[in-house]
Formats: sequence, C-alpha cells, structure tokens
Amino acid sequence: MAYPTMAVANAFIQRAKQDKLRGLTPMKLQKLLFFAQSWYLKWFNKPLVDDTFFRWQYGPVIPALYHEFKQYGTRSIDRFGSFVSPDGEIQVIVRDHDADAWHVIDEVIRVYGKFSGSELSDLTHREGSAWAVTGGADGGPIPNEALPKGLNGGSDEEDT
Repeated sequence: MAYPTMAVANAFIQRAKQDKLRGLTPMKLQKLLFFAQSWYLKWFNKPLVDDTFFRWQYGPVIPALYHEFKQYGTRSIDRFGSFVSPDGEIQVIVRDHDADAWHVIDEVIRVYGKFSGSELSDLTHREGSAWAVTGGADGGPIPNEALPKGLNGGSDEEDT
C-alpha cells in the first residue's frame, strides 16, 4: 500500500530535523520525493506515494505538496506537513518498521541530499528523464510507468 504523499514528505522533514539532510526547501523536497518514488517503483515495482507528479516549469511537482509548503519559498522547511483526514488534522509519517521505505528515503538523501533544489530541478530536466520524455513543462501528469524508465536522465548513481 502506498503512503499518503505527506507521510513521505514528513519522513524527509524528519531527517532534516535530525540534521541528516540540509537545506530542505520546498523545491528540494519535491525533487527528493520524485526520486524516492522513481527508485521505489524501480526496486519494488509499486509506488511509494499515492499521488501523481505533474510537469511544471521547474520539474516534477505534486500540487498539494506545493501548496502545503509554498510559503517557505527558498527557505528551509521547519515544520511537518499536515494530513487532513475526515476526522480532522493528524500528522503522518512513514512507519518506523517499514525498512524498504526508509532504505529508499535514506539512499535518496545519500545520493541527492547534497544538491540544492535548483540543482535537483536541473537533474529532472535532463534528456531522457521522465519529466522530459512525457512532455516537459506543460502541466500534464507524469505516469508512474515513466518514472523508473526516466532514471537514466538523472544521476549515474540511481542503481546503488
């Protein structure tokens, strides 16, 4: 079962709060989440998050996540995102015992965590990336099927 997007976003925010990830801006969070979804699909043949990325000017974006954190602009995110359920607002995060999800999150941080949001945006725009091959900045969805295939457009370290 895929996680709500905010649960995985909060996992990255938790790592930032633990000083395992620096400079977690909204753009950087979007791109790290995109790479985590791509890797998870490639390694486990199922999605990590239950949402769809869309092709925006600066790369793949999940609109609800954008709206949750857009007030930070280019500043680092310093609070967990909220998840609204029918019962009200609750905070969600990836389950502690989900070793596969945490492994992917930590590997994505290891490989991409040193990059800024702008640098990660550039990686998502490379020729052959899922963003590029599915249409570029036209606002359309990026199907999950395109994500693992588009990894070759990113860093050479995806298969680590």
